[in-house]
Amino acid sequence: MRGKRILTILGSIFSILLSLGMLAFACAALILSRPQPEDAPAPSSQPPLSARAELSIQKETDLADLVADFPVPVMSFMSGSGMRFVSAQTVSFPLAEGFGRTASLYWQTEDGVPLLLQSIYPASALDRLDSGYHFSAVAGPSLFGSASVRMENREAVRVHVATDTGLYVMIVPKSAASSVSSISRSLQLFTLSPEG
Repeated sequence: MRGKRILTILGSIFSILLSLGMLAFACAALILSRPQPEDAPAPSSQPPLSARAELSIQKETDLADLVADFPVPVMSFMSGSGMRFVSAQTVSFPLAEGFGRTASLYWQTEDGVPLLLQSIYPASALDRLDSGYHFSAVAGPSLFGSASVRMENREAVRVHVATDTGLYVMIVPKSAASSVSSISRSLQLFTLSPEG
Protein backbone atom coordinates (compact mmCIF):
# COMPACT_ATOMS: atom_id res chain seq x y z
CA MET A 1 0.00 0.00 0.00
CA ARG A 2 2.80 2.37 0.99
CA GLY A 3 4.81 1.42 -2.12
CA LYS A 4 1.79 2.09 -4.30
CA ARG A 5 1.44 5.55 -2.77
CA ILE A 6 5.11 6.33 -3.40
CA LEU A 7 4.75 5.20 -7.03
CA THR A 8 1.70 7.46 -7.42
CA ILE A 9 3.62 10.46 -6.02
CA LEU A 10 6.64 9.74 -8.22
CA GLY A 11 4.34 9.38 -11.24
CA SER A 12 2.75 12.77 -10.44
CA ILE A 13 6.16 14.42 -10.07
CA PHE A 14 7.33 12.87 -13.35
CA SER A 15 4.14 14.03 -15.07
CA ILE A 16 4.59 17.61 -13.78
CA LEU A 17 8.24 17.67 -14.86
CA LEU A 18 7.30 16.32 -18.28
CA SER A 19 4.58 18.96 -18.65
CA LEU A 20 6.99 21.73 -17.64
CA GLY A 21 9.56 20.43 -20.11
CA MET A 22 7.01 20.38 -22.92
CA LEU A 23 5.85 23.90 -22.01
CA ALA A 24 9.46 25.17 -22.11
CA PHE A 25 9.98 23.45 -25.46
CA ALA A 26 6.77 25.02 -26.85
CA CYS A 27 7.82 28.49 -25.64
CA ALA A 28 11.27 28.10 -27.21
CA ALA A 29 9.72 26.94 -30.47
CA LEU A 30 7.35 29.92 -30.53
CA ILE A 31 10.18 32.37 -29.86
CA LEU A 32 12.41 30.85 -32.52
CA SER A 33 9.65 30.60 -35.12
CA ARG A 34 8.30 34.12 -34.54
CA PRO A 35 8.93 36.22 -37.63
CA GLN A 36 11.79 38.59 -37.01
CA PRO A 37 11.26 42.23 -37.96
CA GLU A 38 12.87 43.20 -41.21
CA ASP A 39 16.05 45.19 -40.99
CA ALA A 40 15.25 48.80 -40.23
CA PRO A 41 15.52 50.90 -43.33
CA ALA A 42 18.77 52.80 -43.53
CA PRO A 43 18.35 56.48 -42.81
CA SER A 44 18.13 58.55 -45.93
CA SER A 45 21.60 59.41 -47.12
CA GLN A 46 22.52 63.00 -46.44
CA PRO A 47 24.98 64.27 -49.00
CA PRO A 48 28.20 65.85 -47.77
CA LEU A 49 28.53 69.61 -48.03
CA SER A 50 31.26 71.84 -49.34
CA ALA A 51 33.37 73.71 -46.79
CA ARG A 52 31.95 77.04 -45.69
CA ALA A 53 33.48 79.93 -43.80
CA GLU A 54 32.65 80.08 -40.11
CA LEU A 55 29.63 82.24 -39.31
CA SER A 56 29.51 83.93 -35.89
CA ILE A 57 26.70 86.06 -34.51
CA GLN A 58 26.38 88.03 -31.28
CA LYS A 59 22.76 89.20 -31.52
CA GLU A 60 19.60 87.11 -31.32
CA THR A 61 18.12 89.14 -34.16
CA ASP A 62 20.79 87.63 -36.46
CA LEU A 63 19.70 84.05 -35.73
CA ALA A 64 17.64 84.08 -38.93
CA ASP A 65 20.88 84.45 -40.92
CA LEU A 66 22.38 81.43 -39.17
CA VAL A 67 19.22 79.33 -39.69
CA ALA A 68 19.09 80.32 -43.36
CA ASP A 69 22.74 79.31 -43.81
CA PHE A 70 22.31 75.88 -42.15
CA PRO A 71 21.41 72.80 -44.27
CA VAL A 72 18.76 71.43 -41.84
CA PRO A 73 16.48 72.89 -39.14
CA VAL A 74 18.33 74.42 -36.19
CA MET A 75 17.41 73.65 -32.58
CA SER A 76 16.77 76.74 -30.49
CA PHE A 77 14.49 78.09 -27.77
CA MET A 78 10.95 79.20 -28.49
CA SER A 79 10.10 82.85 -28.11
CA GLY A 80 9.02 83.62 -24.55
CA SER A 81 11.07 80.79 -23.01
CA GLY A 82 12.88 83.25 -20.72
CA MET A 83 16.31 82.18 -22.02
CA ARG A 84 18.89 84.84 -22.87
CA PHE A 85 20.86 84.56 -26.10
CA VAL A 86 24.65 84.91 -25.77
CA SER A 87 26.17 84.01 -29.15
CA ALA A 88 26.18 81.42 -31.92
CA GLN A 89 28.45 80.07 -34.63
CA THR A 90 28.52 77.51 -37.40
CA VAL A 91 31.64 75.56 -38.37
CA SER A 92 32.38 72.95 -41.03
CA PHE A 93 34.08 69.65 -40.21
CA PRO A 94 35.58 67.04 -42.56
CA LEU A 95 33.78 63.84 -43.48
CA ALA A 96 35.05 60.90 -45.51
CA GLU A 97 33.86 62.79 -48.58
CA GLY A 98 33.12 66.48 -48.23
CA PHE A 99 32.11 68.26 -45.04
CA GLY A 100 29.47 68.34 -42.33
CA ARG A 101 28.41 71.34 -40.30
CA THR A 102 27.71 72.19 -36.66
CA ALA A 103 25.64 75.10 -35.37
CA SER A 104 26.42 75.92 -31.72
CA LEU A 105 24.05 78.28 -29.90
CA TYR A 106 25.03 79.60 -26.47
CA TRP A 107 22.24 80.64 -24.12
CA GLN A 108 21.72 81.42 -20.44
CA THR A 109 18.77 80.81 -18.15
CA GLU A 110 17.25 83.76 -16.28
CA ASP A 111 19.60 82.82 -13.42
CA GLY A 112 22.67 82.96 -15.65
CA VAL A 113 23.15 79.18 -16.02
CA PRO A 114 24.96 78.56 -19.35
CA LEU A 115 23.32 76.26 -21.91
CA LEU A 116 24.69 74.94 -25.20
CA LEU A 117 22.48 73.82 -28.08
CA GLN A 118 24.06 72.09 -31.07
CA SER A 119 22.54 71.12 -34.39
CA ILE A 120 24.79 68.79 -36.37
CA TYR A 121 24.60 67.78 -40.04
CA PRO A 122 24.58 64.97 -41.04
CA ALA A 123 22.45 63.13 -38.46
CA SER A 124 24.89 60.20 -38.56
CA ALA A 125 27.82 62.29 -37.26
CA LEU A 126 27.74 60.78 -33.77
CA ASP A 127 31.54 60.89 -33.70
CA ARG A 128 31.20 64.66 -33.23
CA LEU A 129 29.94 64.05 -29.69
CA ASP A 130 32.49 64.23 -26.88
CA SER A 131 33.34 60.71 -25.68
CA GLY A 132 33.91 61.81 -22.08
CA TYR A 133 30.31 61.11 -21.04
CA HIS A 134 28.67 58.02 -19.55
CA PHE A 135 25.04 56.91 -19.68
CA SER A 136 22.81 58.41 -17.02
CA ALA A 137 20.54 56.42 -14.72
CA VAL A 138 17.83 58.96 -15.57
CA ALA A 139 16.01 58.67 -18.89
CA GLY A 140 16.34 61.50 -21.38
CA PRO A 141 13.35 63.69 -22.19
CA SER A 142 11.42 63.41 -25.43
CA LEU A 143 12.80 65.72 -28.11
CA PHE A 144 10.90 66.32 -31.34
CA GLY A 145 8.84 63.16 -30.89
CA SER A 146 11.77 60.85 -30.09
CA ALA A 147 13.29 59.66 -26.82
CA SER A 148 16.64 61.33 -26.28
CA VAL A 149 19.79 59.78 -24.84
CA ARG A 150 20.87 61.32 -21.54
CA MET A 151 24.57 61.15 -20.59
CA GLU A 152 26.69 62.79 -17.90
CA ASN A 153 30.21 63.58 -16.83
CA ARG A 154 31.49 65.32 -13.70
CA GLU A 155 30.64 68.79 -14.95
CA ALA A 156 27.65 68.48 -17.30
CA VAL A 157 24.57 66.64 -18.49
CA ARG A 158 24.11 66.05 -22.21
CA VAL A 159 20.99 64.93 -24.04
CA HIS A 160 21.00 64.15 -27.73
CA VAL A 161 18.67 62.78 -30.36
CA ALA A 162 19.17 61.93 -34.03
CA THR A 163 16.25 62.70 -36.32
CA ASP A 164 15.91 62.16 -40.05
CA THR A 165 17.40 65.64 -40.60
CA GLY A 166 20.08 66.18 -37.99
CA LEU A 167 21.72 65.32 -34.70
CA TYR A 168 20.55 67.60 -31.90
CA VAL A 169 22.43 68.10 -28.63
CA MET A 170 21.76 70.06 -25.44
CA ILE A 171 24.43 70.44 -22.75
CA VAL A 172 23.72 71.92 -19.31
CA PRO A 173 25.94 72.17 -16.22
CA LYS A 174 25.50 69.47 -13.56
CA SER A 175 23.96 72.12 -11.29
CA ALA A 176 20.96 72.24 -13.66
CA ALA A 177 20.58 68.45 -13.97
CA SER A 178 17.14 68.46 -12.35
CA SER A 179 15.91 71.08 -14.85
CA VAL A 180 16.81 69.18 -18.05
CA SER A 181 13.23 68.08 -18.76
CA SER A 182 11.70 71.50 -18.14
CA ILE A 183 14.39 73.25 -20.22
CA SER A 184 13.88 70.81 -23.10
CA ARG A 185 10.17 71.64 -23.28
CA SER A 186 11.11 75.08 -24.65
CA LEU A 187 13.15 73.66 -27.55
CA GLN A 188 11.99 73.79 -31.13
CA LEU A 189 13.42 73.20 -34.59
CA PHE A 190 13.64 76.34 -36.70
CA THR A 191 13.91 76.60 -40.45
CA LEU A 192 13.23 79.33 -43.00
CA SER A 193 10.91 78.82 -45.90
CA PRO A 194 12.46 79.23 -49.37
CA GLU A 195 10.62 82.52 -49.64
CA GLY A 196 12.40 83.72 -46.47
